[in-house]
Amino acid sequence: MVGQDGTVRSVNRVISLFELLGERKTPMRLMEIAQALDIPKSTAHGLIQTLMSRGLIVKDETTQRYRMGTRLFALAAAGLQVAELRELARPVMEELSRETQSTCNLAVLDGHSVMYLEKVEDPKSLVRVITHIGARLPAHATSLGKALVAGLPQAQRSHWLAEHEFTAVTAGTITDSKAFEAALDEVDRLGWAVDRHEFHPAIWGVAAPIIDSNGEPVAALSLTNLDPNADLDELGERIRTAAQGISTALHPTG
Repeated sequence: MVGQDGTVRSVNRVISLFELLGERKTPMRLMEIAQALDIPKSTAHGLIQTLMSRGLIVKDETTQRYRMGTRLFALAAAGLQVAELRELARPVMEELSRETQSTCNLAVLDGHSVMYLEKVEDPKSLVRVITHIGARLPAHATSLGKALVAGLPQAQRSHWLAEHEFTAVTAGTITDSKAFEAALDEVDRLGWAVDRHEFHPAIWGVAAPIIDSNGEPVAALSLTNLDPNADLDELGERIRTAAQGISTALHPTG
């Protein structure tokens, strides 16, 4: 059924189901899913059976619980090169996290949000950032978002700026398109972006884009921490060098 806003309710429910299963750490029972989505048990059962028939959701017959199937990740990987990107980035992220005692993140631009693909937290980190794989944050409030938007072709970048809603997340969030554009110019000049407590009042972040063979950002890498004495210039250069290394590995022939 198509709603007045042009959206299809069943598709929205499928998306909500995937988001729910992606956020949970363990598989879920049918009744848990129905209650979480606030839909009838019969409706949840129909959605699940349809998705199971396509291999997008699988059922553990022993526990009678459901989880996302590997085919869903395979489909995502085909479009975003996620599997290869995560494989290349993971060891780099682990090294960066360990050496800087920071959280290292890998994300892509998803419309006007950044979506997290991978995350590495060092046990000694001063902060355990409240994000998870699959989470989406407003792009303008993160260093990842700045790094990704800065790399867009000029026409796309201008359109993105014109369409984006610059909502305040903290007192430090950039809430003006002109000021954000100036921040993007800084990314162009330095090769890396900085989040000065713009998403969380105590957390800073630095990020740099990972570039594809067309010279456009396919993802971005970041470090986040709350050490007030951190040398952001040094860390920015480190994240830029790391992102460049991953970019080269993605298309070694240049």
